[in-house]
Amino acid sequence: MELFWQLLIHGLLTGCLYALVGISWGLIYATSKVFHFAHVLTLLLSTYLAVMVVNQLGTSYWIGFIIAAVVGGIFGALCEVVVYRPLRRLNATPLNIFLASLGLLEAGKYTMQLIWGANPIAVHGAPAQAFHLGPVSVTLNHLLWLAFSIVLIAGLLIWLNRSRTGRAIRAVATNPYLSASVGVSAKSVYVAVFIIGSAMAGIAGYLLALSHTASLGMGLIPVLAGFTATFLGGVGSLRGTILGGLILGLAEQMSGLFLSGEWQTVTAFSVLVLVLMLRPQGLFQLRR
Repeated sequence: MELFWQLLIHGLLTGCLYALVGISWGLIYATSKVFHFAHVLTLLLSTYLAVMVVNQLGTSYWIGFIIAAVVGGIFGALCEVVVYRPLRRLNATPLNIFLASLGLLEAGKYTMQLIWGANPIAVHGAPAQAFHLGPVSVTLNHLLWLAFSIVLIAGLLIWLNRSRTGRAIRAVATNPYLSASVGVSAKSVYVAVFIIGSAMAGIAGYLLALSHTASLGMGLIPVLAGFTATFLGGVGSLRGTILGGLILGLAEQMSGLFLSGEWQTVTAFSVLVLVLMLRPQGLFQLRR
């Protein structure tokens, strides 16, 4: 029974992180319609630069969150302005844009390996405190996953519904041509969602580095889980993405009751196949 509660809590915590990554990517995809696979590179680059600043300058690990968000936002904006916008101008197909994103990811990863090497890098001064809540043991880093996910996602939802820019984003995501007729610039909105989504991805990557280490292989699984949460919940439904992330995290961890660790990720993605076979539009109708 203790194992059940341990896996349940860790499943919810993992699901929160998946939901955060899913929201960060889903906002970009639902608005710009770009399958931004280079989101993995955003997460990696933001995390590595944040870890380098913390380690080399000896600053508090809290500074790393700011660095990761700033680097992620800047890099996301550059992806939109330097890569995707020119491709749109040339009437590139979605497949062409996806391949460009994939090429950017691979070129970026190899460049990072040349600069920092392939060995994992730990964050100096990362918190290691553990807390025991009855039969469940969690670390401070896992609680940070929960806190940052709740604050960032809730803040984004409130901002999208109450701010002028947020309403413009929702308008462009719904109909970019109609929104242009009332003076909303799709180009500005695309830059905005890339900045916001990429900053959130940078923070998610740094949270992972605090719990484990920064490595070139750390970004793929959480971003794939984010993709999956987005399509599981329904593209355009941010609340659906949250639910999708929680379902994935729970499926991955709770399968540990019956399966060995290497099968847990397989179980999580099997949930996507099952749900999409029964409900292809995802768990929620399109909702913005």
